[in-house]
Amino acid sequence: MFKFKPIALIISGSVLLLTGCSTAQLSNVQQNRGNYNVALNQSDNEQFLLNIVRMRFDKSPFFIGVDSITTQTTLSYNTGGEDTKVGNITSGGTGAFYNFQPNIEFKHTPTVTYSPLQGTSYISGLLAPITVVQFNYLVQTNLNLASTFKLTIDNIGTLSNLADTWERDGSDGYSTGASFNHLVDFIDQSRVNGKLGLFATNYQNNPALVLVMKDDATAAQVSKELQLDKTYRKIILSPMLSTLKSGNVVQFRTRSFFAVLNFLSYGVDTSAKDEKKFGVPSNELKVQDQMTDSLFRLRSSDTLPMNAYTKVSYEGRWYYLTNDDITSKTTLMFLKLIYSLEAGEVNTNPWGTLDMQITN
Repeated sequence: MFKFKPIALIISGSVLLLTGCSTAQLSNVQQNRGNYNVALNQSDNEQFLLNIVRMRFDKSPFFIGVDSITTQTTLSYNTGGEDTKVGNITSGGTGAFYNFQPNIEFKHTPTVTYSPLQGTSYISGLLAPITVVQFNYLVQTNLNLASTFKLTIDNIGTLSNLADTWERDGSDGYSTGASFNHLVDFIDQSRVNGKLGLFATNYQNNPALVLVMKDDATAAQVSKELQLDKTYRKIILSPMLSTLKSGNVVQFRTRSFFAVLNFLSYGVDTSAKDEKKFGVPSNELKVQDQMTDSLFRLRSSDTLPMNAYTKVSYEGRWYYLTNDDITSKTTLMFLKLIYSLEAGEVNTNPWGTLDMQITN
């Protein structure tokens, strides 16, 4: 007579029940959207830094956009039951002892599709001046108003914001835009103090901006700095004006995205090695701060920088923003916002049409 020896099946850990129609709960699957968001944002930051550095060394910028992100999730599992022991299971009994350790694993395989940003609409979008409507969008972000002016405007009337960095202002150095910076700083502070408002309006049936001063002292200061013939409580800023100023209407000329990028490139730290290698003049910190009015400073190092907010390597040297440089980080974020606005749909004639008359 045969006797069957007892066989015990012991599963250590959780009991895993598998059926043909069973599925894992979503909470068991690692959520990766946040990870993708962080990774792509960091990649985006590095691309902008790289193009700023390229422009500093008179190289062409190049942008690659993300077309799509797809991910495939696979489930794999095994019992882990590789050990078989023979011994007492309970007192008085013997038999085979199988030790199972089930293991379940989710694996994510992302696929990111990139493509170079090019074509007529893209190029014209990034070369076209920022429109008054787009500028007004940027103002609504409630970021520093003065910074918005300094980044995106070439001139307000006779005041130049480094429209041409080689243009001399009559001094021994190059034009620094000091008068422009003083005006927009005053406008910003007056707005914060409730003494001035900046509003959208129309001039010659085209979008424009209007400065509304709420007291005579503020109006006198703004009119004086704009070199107007008298004090005005309302001053129109319009890209449609063919002259620098006419009465209370002042020319308001904006930059393209590429011009903004070029402007920020003067905030890149350059060394004597860079001057020899790329043929660009090296900048001391004082000069850089003066050129960009301390809006942006991209530091450089021969070694991998520590505690950097974002960094990029170019031609064997590291360029980076520090974590504690709030102003430069905000400027980078603002630059990305301008890029998003400019890379969209483009008006074929952003400046509109000037009515011209021939006189004898």
